[in-house]
Amino acid sequence: MILTFIKKFEVFFKRIFTKTYKVELVEDEPDNVDERIIYIVGDKDFYAIAIMLCPCGCKSKINLNLIHSDKPTWTIKFDNKMPTIKPSIWRTVGCKSHFFLRSGKVVWAKNR
Repeated sequence: MILTFIKKFEVFFKRIFTKTYKVELVEDEPDNVDERIIYIVGDKDFYAIAIMLCPCGCKSKINLNLIHSDKPTWTIKFDNKMPTIKPSIWRTVGCKSHFFLRSGKVVWAKNR
């Protein structure tokens, strides 16, 4: 019985405290970046850069290249208006966070 309660609490806790990201299309890089928004610099036909704050809480700004002719590059797709970014995002400096963004939610890589 206590294990059932703990498992239900864990599911509830994850649902409440898991950040969900939304997307905002902008023409220029924003001066202030909200921690729950991924800003896509470009227009509806051409995405150049995705900008977000690191989800670990370190407040570092992450810029992801979306132009496929340049490397490294990421793709962003939408599942019911929620963003999915591929491949994973792995910071090689600072906090060294490694995560996936799937349907608007952060999924931490196992090496974290």
